[in-house]
Amino acid sequence: MENQNQGQQINSQQLSYQQFQEQVQQQQAQERVQAQQALRNAGLDQRSQQVNQVVTEIQNIQRELQLAENQLQMQMDAQKRQIQSILQRLQQSEQQVKSAMNTLAASPAQPGIPIQ
Repeated sequence: MENQNQGQQINSQQLSYQQFQEQVQQQQAQERVQAQQALRNAGLDQRSQQVNQVVTEIQNIQRELQLAENQLQMQMDAQKRQIQSILQRLQQSEQQVKSAMNTLAASPAQPGIPIQ
């Protein structure tokens, strides 16, 4: 079953987050049905099925946590790029102000305007 999961990797960058979540939930539901059928086919007792369901749920939670972590990392990266862009604009503006101040300081004073 794990090999099937690897072949069915979902590309979260091509889907909206809601579509991605729906697709993950559908995949998890399908995996649960397959796991339950495999247990019935193997003739396992009720207690073993319950343990397996808990293990499956833990694996699902781990996947959801990984997805949430990836989503958060993508958001943080985007915000970092935005902050860097703003910082670059600020530095450019600072340079323009310094350049304008240097130009004003280098130009001769006009007659009739007192220099303070």
